Amino acid sequence: MAKLKDIAERVGVSISTVSRAISNDKNRPVNEETKQKVLDAAIELGYRINTKHQHIDDHSGTTMKQIACIVPQQLMDDHPYFSQVLAGFHDQMNELGLPQAIVRTSDEVSGTDGIKALINETGVQGVVTISWYDQELIEFLEQKKIPVIGVSLNDEKLAIPVVDCDRMFSARTAVGHLIDQGHTRIGFIGGPAHSKRSMDNDERFVGYKFAMLEKNFALPEEWIINTEWNVNNSYSMLSDKLSKHPKSEWPTAFFCASDMLAIPAMRAVVEKDGRIPQDIAFVGMDDILVAQYTSPPLTSVHVPKYEIGKVAARFMSNYLEGHYPSLPKILLPCSLVVRESSAFERSTKDM
Repeated sequence: MAKLKDIAERVGVSISTVSRAISNDKNRPVNEETKQKVLDAAIELGYRINTKHQHIDDHSGTTMKQIACIVPQQLMDDHPYFSQVLAGFHDQMNELGLPQAIVRTSDEVSGTDGIKALINETGVQGVVTISWYDQELIEFLEQKKIPVIGVSLNDEKLAIPVVDCDRMFSARTAVGHLIDQGHTRIGFIGGPAHSKRSMDNDERFVGYKFAMLEKNFALPEEWIINTEWNVNNSYSMLSDKLSKHPKSEWPTAFFCASDMLAIPAMRAVVEKDGRIPQDIAFVGMDDILVAQYTSPPLTSVHVPKYEIGKVAARFMSNYLEGHYPSLPKILLPCSLVVRESSAFERSTKDM
């Protein structure tokens, strides 16, 4: 069966553009020429377009499930992680014979007026928040009896159902790999958890600390970098720290909470005449497509992004049927893909 990715590649646009064209998004419309190309490609590839966006199914008389996905503005368009999550979500909705999800940015629904407008305009019956959390809006949706689930929001402080991967275990696996390579001074580059503006509750950081402390390794506070999930910060903050220390004081490895943070950090090392992995090894997380093409290729935790989206769509469909009376957490398994950025065993003379 054709997927949104296939249509995007055929037309030469992003998955997000295909999603907006097929769902007939009125808030972020696609120009008519591109929209027609997308629809033509969808038909040509055999992608079934569900045109039943009204709330009553004309054939069965049953209530249709209209779902909205809310994504931070910076993650829209063709983000290498979240575009795959959205593609999986949309494709699964199509396979279930449900209307395509309405996608809005967190900026568009900010404040209760924004979320009220979304509900009134679209009649959504369920909301999926993708890497975004706003306690006030979540409470408002709960008051309106509109189910909410989180995707890529694996934070113990969040009191909503979640679909994600096991980020804590994955981080422990990544750091364990570096330890097996002989590293003892391992830094961390990441960002804050969603419930608080610190890294303490982020499960990747928790997994990193667990793996280090389990081996009685000291946490190198100087080399624990909170980028606020900004790729520019990853480059500039690490560059600044490397400049202030001789190579003998550099950590010998970094675990980065995402590939998007690892790639600019690797550039910072190279520009300071550092060698990867001989001087500093890197392990990222997500295994985005470009990870295999960096120089050297980036070792990364493979996250099943497309599958997370598909599971989230099935979960929300079942959730709207009342099949989950409690607050379940569905965590998909990950795997470590070892490449040249960490493939260097250190001996005592390297330490």
